[in-house]
Amino acid sequence: MRLARLLALAVLLSLLASPARAADPTFPLKEGDVWVMAGDSITAQHLHSNYFEAFCYARYPKTKFAFRNSGVGGHTIPSTLARFEYDIAAWKPTVVSVELGMNDSGGTKTEDFVKNMGGMVERIKKSGARPVILSASPVNDGTLSTKLAGRNLRLDEYATALKVFCEKEKLPYADQFHACLDPWGRNKPREKLTAAMLADLKLAATDDTLAGAEQLRAFLAAQEKNPSKGVNLLGDPVHPGAPGQLMMAAALLKELGAEGFVSSTTVDAGVGTAESKGCIVTDIKTAPTGASFDRLDECLPFPIPDDARVVLPIAPDVLALSTYTVAVKGLKDGDYLLKIGGVTCGRVTAKQLAEGINLTALAPVPMSKDVNPIIAQMRAVLKAVSDKETLVSGWRSLSQKAHAKGADVKLKDDLAAMTTKVEEADAKIRVAAKPQKLHFEIVLVPATK
Repeated sequence: MRLARLLALAVLLSLLASPARAADPTFPLKEGDVWVMAGDSITAQHLHSNYFEAFCYARYPKTKFAFRNSGVGGHTIPSTLARFEYDIAAWKPTVVSVELGMNDSGGTKTEDFVKNMGGMVERIKKSGARPVILSASPVNDGTLSTKLAGRNLRLDEYATALKVFCEKEKLPYADQFHACLDPWGRNKPREKLTAAMLADLKLAATDDTLAGAEQLRAFLAAQEKNPSKGVNLLGDPVHPGAPGQLMMAAALLKELGAEGFVSSTTVDAGVGTAESKGCIVTDIKTAPTGASFDRLDECLPFPIPDDARVVLPIAPDVLALSTYTVAVKGLKDGDYLLKIGGVTCGRVTAKQLAEGINLTALAPVPMSKDVNPIIAQMRAVLKAVSDKETLVSGWRSLSQKAHAKGADVKLKDDLAAMTTKVEEADAKIRVAAKPQKLHFEIVLVPATK
């Protein structure tokens, strides 16, 4: 008994001596939230902000909330505070995220930037909202964390200082700067090596009269063997296009603790049963050469824009935030067509099906007029978000006029009417993001002689 007590005491002391593990962040979105996204021109692009919003509607369909974009090109913390009343507080927000720093970095010292952020946080709390702080994104100039240069030197300081500030103030914080810096930096040397450019280089390499053709052929041969392909992030170094901004949205969502699991289904073709989580599977029909079933999910995958899908090979966080899988075991060896809603989504092997497929990664089949319902719904959610933001832009312009000194009282009535239209657009997003029953078919491809 004495030995048992001593062992128990030793275990207790070891637990007390071990540092406590930091708790995983809780995603800061609650029932009834109105989330205003304050930022500069990068937010005003309506790319990563729209993707962030679309994710939330897809992943949390049972929660009622709304997002409002409040990005203005060239803005800093002081200039954003100057428009706070009519462009942020006027929405009566419950959450205000602040994604600034790119323009501040031109001449604001790090300690002054953090001091300004403290003033912004006080103003947000005064409005009755909860602050969420987001670092600026990096400049896509090839800079790596091991060799910082240019504006990224100051942005690195900002992101690090904001982390300390938010820990002290107990505020949600997402550091997209350090999440994107190295992946973008490693990609930069290969960014412009698009398929069209490689085709032109291959054509040039066939011309033996061209000086350096032999070295060009060696370069192309080495490039073919390189599993790491470049991705064009589009846009410019400060304002990435859709591929780069999808990575930004994923980084912010991950850092803030967004739910990554969507649903999973594993069908056993041998016994005709299915194990599911996050979805209901019915009408199961199986054979050694195929299967079919209906599936109704509780929520949706990450809505990926068509023009951003190219970035998936260098953006593992995107698919990690959208674990949306189907697996079929017990099938005869061979190739199978995966069909969803009667539309062929791809050709896969029995082994791939047994291991499981992330349905988020499915791309539209080239040259096909038909689009599978998963992608069709992704497009519908993104469009509904974009349509709402068009109304938000009009509301913001009207709000500035209505809050101006000596403004016509009628403008407040016009603003209220516009608010109703924006809220109606919110409802349309929720309808677009409502899970739909999907019919799956796995069909064996006949062997050719």
